[in-house]
Amino acid sequence: MKAANLIEVRSLNKTFTIKGGLFSRVKTSTKAVNDVSLDIRRGEILGCVGGSGSGKSTLGRMIMRLIEPDSGDIRYDGADLRALSRPEMRQYRKRLQIVFQDPLQSLNPRRTVAENVARPLLNFGVSPAAANRRVDELFELVGLDPSQSYRYPHEYSGGQCQRIAIARALALEPEFLFLDEPVSALDVSIQAQILNLLAELRKKLNLTFLFVSHDLKIVKQFCDRTIVMYRGSVLESGTSAEVYRDPKHPFTRDFLGTVLHVRKDSRWEQAAERAEDLEGTKVQQGERCIYAGACADRFEPCLQSVPRLAGINESDRKVACFLYGRDRPQQQ
Repeated sequence: MKAANLIEVRSLNKTFTIKGGLFSRVKTSTKAVNDVSLDIRRGEILGCVGGSGSGKSTLGRMIMRLIEPDSGDIRYDGADLRALSRPEMRQYRKRLQIVFQDPLQSLNPRRTVAENVARPLLNFGVSPAAANRRVDELFELVGLDPSQSYRYPHEYSGGQCQRIAIARALALEPEFLFLDEPVSALDVSIQAQILNLLAELRKKLNLTFLFVSHDLKIVKQFCDRTIVMYRGSVLESGTSAEVYRDPKHPFTRDFLGTVLHVRKDSRWEQAAERAEDLEGTKVQQGERCIYAGACADRFEPCLQSVPRLAGINESDRKVACFLYGRDRPQQQ
């Protein structure tokens, strides 16, 4: 019997450091992913949203083992991916594939689009004749004309290039796709077409997606559940409709509000002023909530310890915020 969770991540951490100087001393370090735990259920679309630098793409690439984590566990269908040798992981790569943000940059410009799509098949020992037949099937699957596959990537539009990239990701018949902002570089009308294609492929091929985006409106429409990240940490999770309709964490409310109301919205400026007010205190960043410096709802517990991601009701809704714990301030 197959497990309900296709992917299970526990306490994943990654810090990037920059070294320099005569003795290669650490000049600066950034906590890209901080103690992240999550489950991706078989057949679902899990959305991951947050601003630039929140750790969304790093998290996905660690699940794919394109980036090695510093610590933590990654299990795929019960197998410990971090314990696999390089040859063993190579076999698992047929089951996990990625679609990148920029479709044109993700394709080799010196190869025809047919050669781009066939390359994964040839790398795993498929004969050229069988690979060519599979390429034709994949082009039809993503809505492209196989007779035009002799052309080069620059001869296609951005939306067509993304269809080609999706076809290449599906070449080895994977179960899981990491979609790293796959529509952010496309026009709005083309975005809808690509999202519709992905939704159809998910049902037809029984796929599981991790969908990374900075656009909560797209995630609400496309994803079953959503996690919200900020500075490497997951601050909130729940069904996409719940997170969009009733954001619980102050960061989610601020993020959603500024995305939807860009003009004449001063929330980020006010948050920066609150962060400046907190500077110079004796409270260290590691001893407090990571959003405390910018949060309009902060109170004493936020400056004393880090809240854990915990459930707030009987559903799957979780929030990392003291506002929903026993230390919640009393209403005046």
